[in-house]
Parts: sequence; C-alpha cells; structure tokens
Amino acid sequence: MEFLEIIIITLLIIIQSIFGVGLLLFGTPSFLVLGYDFANTINILMPVSITISALQFLRSKVKDKVFITEYNLFCLPFLIIFLLIALKFKYLFDFKLLVALLLVFSSILILNKKKFSSFRKTFFKLKKIVLIGIGSVHGLTNMGGSFLAIYSTLVSENVKEVARYYICYGYLIMGLFQYILVLSISYENLNFNKLYYLVLALLIYFPTQKIFKNIDDRKFSKYINIIALTYGLLILTAYV
Repeated sequence: MEFLEIIIITLLIIIQSIFGVGLLLFGTPSFLVLGYDFANTINILMPVSITISALQFLRSKVKDKVFITEYNLFCLPFLIIFLLIALKFKYLFDFKLLVALLLVFSSILILNKKKFSSFRKTFFKLKKIVLIGIGSVHGLTNMGGSFLAIYSTLVSENVKEVARYYICYGYLIMGLFQYILVLSISYENLNFNKLYYLVLALLIYFPTQKIFKNIDDRKFSKYINIIALTYGLLILTAYV
C-alpha cells in the first residue's frame, strides 16, 4: 500500500509541476480511496501542493494584481466557510463519490471549452460568482482546482504562462488557508510522518520545467483534462 502511495504521489507531483494542478485534484480521491480521512488527506497533500505552487508563483514572470485582489475578496471567504463545514460534518458527506462526480463533470466541461467559450461575455460578467463557486467547492471537497483550471484558461485566453500563474496563485493562497484551518481544528488527529514528500517535490519540480516550456499553449489544458476525465471515471468505477 505504501509503495502504491509513493507511485501516486510521484506521478501527481510531476503533473502539478508541469500544469499547476494535480495533487489535490487527483490526490484527494486517491487518498480517500486508500482509506485516509478528509483531514489527513489534506495534511499529506497540502504541504507538497503549497511548495510547488509557491515555486511556480515566485518564479513566474507574469504579474496580475487585479486577479489577486478579486481572488482574495471573492474566493477565500467562501473557501473558509465551506472548509469549516466539511471538517465539522465530515461523516455526513460521501466525499469519495462527490469528488469523483465533480472530477468527471469539470473535465467534460473543460474538454468542451469551445462551447463554453461562446458564452465568454456572460462569463466575464459572472467572474465574481465563479470565484465564489471555486472557493465553495474547494473548501467542501478539495476539488476546486478543476473549476480554477476552467476559470484560468478562459481568463488567460489559452496563454499557458498566464493560465498557470492564475492556477498556482489560486492553489497557493487556498492551500495556505486550508492548511492553517486543518492544523488548528484537527491537529491532534493528524499524522505527520509523510512530510518527506516535500523533498520528493523539490527533486522533481525543476527538471519538469523543461517539459512545460515545450508544451504548445492550446494543448496545455487539454492534456491534463483528458487525464482528469479518465481518472475520475476510474474512481467512479472503483467506488461503484
């Protein structure tokens, strides 16, 4: 079981190092299936995710203060509210089924982005509501990264450096708030013997940036969402 866990975390570190998303999106259903509860799933994945997102954000040449301000105002409050709900009422929610359904739904939505993009004007009018939704979904299920990917791709107009900048900032700031809340609420029930995954993240991150530079802008989001759809369907199959 531990060997399988290491394989999963290694693959997800590679994916997140390239695309900016993956550890929480794929790792959450994986670790729930492996038998971890929601708080310990966050405790294992979040430090690694925060580390990679911080590297991507700090090393990015893209800067967008407007995005950061809007994200902080409209996403973070709802992230906190729904994370508190998830931690307090964890036994009332079937997280395995919920995250798998969200994964499949969001993946199909992104892969049909052309249809969704036809409503670009409407989307930009509803940007603040979308950010509220991202915070709510991520706080409740740890799966908001899929919707963050949709948001980032549309706002960045498929420029991969800008899209990953939005994704990594979103994950970084949400991750910091999530982890602080989890530590403050569930500290006594958490297991910290997986922190060595941080070293693995640092070893993998820098070599994978060559792959990122060689990916075409238009194919950037398509690759990860095909993987996301396949993975979500596998989780649903295993659950049923």
